[in-house]
Amino acid sequence: MEKKSKKVYLIGAGPGDPELITLKAIRAIEESEAILYDHLVNPKILEHARPDTKLIYVGKKKGHHSVPQEEINQMLVEQANKYSCVGRLKGGDPFIFGRGGEEVEFLARHGFSIEVIPGITSASGAGSNILLPLTHRKYGSEVVFITGHKKKDGDYNQFTAYDLTNKTMIIYMGLTAIGSIQKELCKRENNCNLPVAIIEKATLPEERVVRGKLLSIEKLIEKEKIQAPALIIIGEVVSFLDEIDKIKKEVAQIIHE
Repeated sequence: MEKKSKKVYLIGAGPGDPELITLKAIRAIEESEAILYDHLVNPKILEHARPDTKLIYVGKKKGHHSVPQEEINQMLVEQANKYSCVGRLKGGDPFIFGRGGEEVEFLARHGFSIEVIPGITSASGAGSNILLPLTHRKYGSEVVFITGHKKKDGDYNQFTAYDLTNKTMIIYMGLTAIGSIQKELCKRENNCNLPVAIIEKATLPEERVVRGKLLSIEKLIEKEKIQAPALIIIGEVVSFLDEIDKIKKEVAQIIHE
């Protein structure tokens, strides 16, 4: 029987800004003898690894060949059999659309010790970076995290059920399917005129924010040529940004006078 790994870490790398990674995550990276990392992991985060650490890219990127999840699972086991400490580094948080649960299950079945280190998920990082709270007593008391990917042979009917009154919806990986998603959400008429914010490359220096209405979101994304990775935020809470802009202008005017 092969010797099992002392530890396998599933590490959240955060939303992009390398300074948003946790101290615990850095410690795990420093301990790891091999690290399997995703496409959205900022290269600067990998600088925390030791010079002799084996770095293995297993990224998934829209429109490009990617490593299947089943293959990643097997690679994790192979590396964990070779080394006493292995890291699996994921953008955002491993347990929010990161397929971390599948990797935990696979590793557990092979007898490895596992520790999950949470990361700041993209929604929190993106909202904070543009001063947009995801909940607010005036605008929204409930948050929905949902993926824009559908299961094979599935549809987007799950969006029809959502009445977004007093709610904030965060859509991960939603650019490709935004037309179908918008159509389903707008089957409830009160959703159609809700404000939206599309945040491209959140928390990074090249971050871009585009705002509009749900009714015209597909044309807006096309017009502005929004590229992945991008996060879509829908709900009255987005209008909080208008309030902040107004306050800033008023303060600037007072200072100027």
